[in-house]
Amino acid sequence: MSDVAAVARVVGRGRRFARFVAVVAVLLAGGNLIAWGNRWYISTWHAGTAYGYDILHAAHTALVTGLVCLVVAAVAAAVGWRLRVVRAD
Repeated sequence: MSDVAAVARVVGRGRRFARFVAVVAVLLAGGNLIAWGNRWYISTWHAGTAYGYDILHAAHTALVTGLVCLVVAAVAAAVGWRLRVVRAD
């Protein structure tokens, strides 16, 4: 087997893994952003109570987690794209 074929196989696996990570991260981000919206809405019903503050804290935790997942998805997509682009150096 030539070295070129071995490198192409490793790069192909890296692209597939990056795409998998990006898709999973986007799905997790979507779920967390939906959870954020639901929790924020419920916290407005209980505004000013201890329960309302607990729900609001959980809502902001879901928002930050969703945004971090979106950043991870963007980085994974960029890495996958970078592995896809072939440069003639």
